[in-house]
Amino acid sequence: MKLGGPRAASLSNAREIGPLWSVRAANKLRLMAKEKSSPSSEGKNKTVSRRSFLGGTAVTVGSAAALAGLAACSPSSGDDGGGGGGESTGPAKLDTDKYPALGDARNPIDWLGTPPDITPEDCAETVEADVVVIGAAVAGEIAAYSAVKAGAKTVVLERNGTAHISGSGIAFSNARYMIEGGMPEIDKYELFQKIFNELQGRCDQGLLASWVWHSGSVLDQVTEDILIPAGGPMGQLQGVGAPADPEKPRSLFQNMSTHVNFDDSGGDNLEKFNNVVHDWIEANGGEIHYNTTARVLTQDADGRVTGVIAQKDDDGDYVYYKASGGVVVASGSYGGNEEMIEAFANPWLREYARNYRVYNARVTETSPITTKETMDDGSGHKMMCWVGAVMEQIDPSFQSWEDTGYWFWPFLQVDTAGRRFRNESSSWLDHTHLIAELPAGVNYYWQIRPTNDFEMPSTLFPLTADQWASGFEGQWVVHEADTIEELAEKIEVDPAVLRATVDRYNEICASGVDDDYGKLPKFLNAVEGAPYSATRAECHFYCTSSGVKNDRFGQVLDKEWNPIPGLFAAGNSVGWRLGSGYQMIAGGLCNGWAFFQGYVCGAKAANADWTFDDMPA
Repeated sequence: MKLGGPRAASLSNAREIGPLWSVRAANKLRLMAKEKSSPSSEGKNKTVSRRSFLGGTAVTVGSAAALAGLAACSPSSGDDGGGGGGESTGPAKLDTDKYPALGDARNPIDWLGTPPDITPEDCAETVEADVVVIGAAVAGEIAAYSAVKAGAKTVVLERNGTAHISGSGIAFSNARYMIEGGMPEIDKYELFQKIFNELQGRCDQGLLASWVWHSGSVLDQVTEDILIPAGGPMGQLQGVGAPADPEKPRSLFQNMSTHVNFDDSGGDNLEKFNNVVHDWIEANGGEIHYNTTARVLTQDADGRVTGVIAQKDDDGDYVYYKASGGVVVASGSYGGNEEMIEAFANPWLREYARNYRVYNARVTETSPITTKETMDDGSGHKMMCWVGAVMEQIDPSFQSWEDTGYWFWPFLQVDTAGRRFRNESSSWLDHTHLIAELPAGVNYYWQIRPTNDFEMPSTLFPLTADQWASGFEGQWVVHEADTIEELAEKIEVDPAVLRATVDRYNEICASGVDDDYGKLPKFLNAVEGAPYSATRAECHFYCTSSGVKNDRFGQVLDKEWNPIPGLFAAGNSVGWRLGSGYQMIAGGLCNGWAFFQGYVCGAKAANADWTFDDMPA
């Protein structure tokens, strides 16, 4: 893995850096600088208002219904039916008979609203297809690929003007290319067991088993059909993983060799991959209608989904896309929809998402967000629930990324009071709650890096900490000082508390046994000798990974868990996948499942008789 940018100069003195993390989201975060203050020496994050959470966008057909529904469920000042004389009666009764998904939420909020009153007769144009796909990121583009490959006339609707980047690496199980490239072959039963256990059993076992046994063959097919003929991206595949480590089974942070990186620079960008997939779709007869936003699904008298009504250019003409085989919804998460977060998330996650959200994160100058509407708005979830789908009822899984700092180097970590608070060799990817629940209510902690010549091993990357830091020159908030007490003043913690924390940690390092938090001896390194360094590590909420229930063929289910004919879903529109949070046994699993589900949905929508027996060998 290579990191861009020159080697960092010495990280000295306090540097208050503006928008963060260019590797992941520089362009988005530059835009965010207008609404969020740059990191300051006080370390305070600007609270996001209700309006800014919703994106401050104009109300459209879909959002107007949702906002009207939210207003309707506000406490009433009228007759409470019991002589209350104007006292609040609580939320209005939700129509769970008509819309079962309203009963799935944790809180009684009418997040769903009502579907826009648009019919095919209101549309300026009708486009007929076999398969219509909503969304052109990983799940949608692979759904379109498999449908086109099956001979179906396929149309993809993408609300933006370009291929959406949507993440970084992708997880696969034992693809031929991975094994031939030197990655170890995985025991599939062990992979199934470890993922299932890390997700606390809260995932669809059918999806998990299907992915474990068949995802490698899907990658091999895509490689043969698209990547090798395209010339470039095939040579960019890189398995990411630390060298073999006999102590790995004893470490809190564990991973198996599933992660494939499609970026030749080693960065976090699927732009090139997406572009070649989109090119293949169009070259083989598929159509991608950009700047086209799906608004509502259509059904026949028997309840079969027959198509989707979409709108051009956010507020232009309506077009009816009639789908004889099926509609695949791959429209992403609902992390940008405050009503849905309020309805489904637990209190700490609601607060974290409200204050520390970053949407539209995967953008570049050549793949910008062009829609004026809020991304990750849950519009796909709503469309499916309007036709009878059910939602995941447990607190939603979500993804939160650390924007700064040494992501996988377990230096001493302290909270905003200067106290050690966890085993540093765990991953922030699946332990975000430990940071989000810190008493100060902030989204960051401090990493205290020793200045001796001990080379802290990474828990994941085959890089040194200095090699990692060289790719982020000028982007981190870093303080240095000649004494621990002076460093404490710079990061605004009690010097006595930080001194006690460092002294206790040094005692643990000297003994070689961390009976406070259980960190392995190989990660223990005393904090001794000036200059002392503190790096601020910030975490931001990116998206939910929760949604509707579907079966192992991608067919969306109703409240009785029967398939809704003609309706399929993949990616972050689907629930029952990632438990209460992201896992790290299989790096890239969220994208991996989106890729795999997309393929299955496209194949099944194109051919109702398709089964896994038809998968390539």
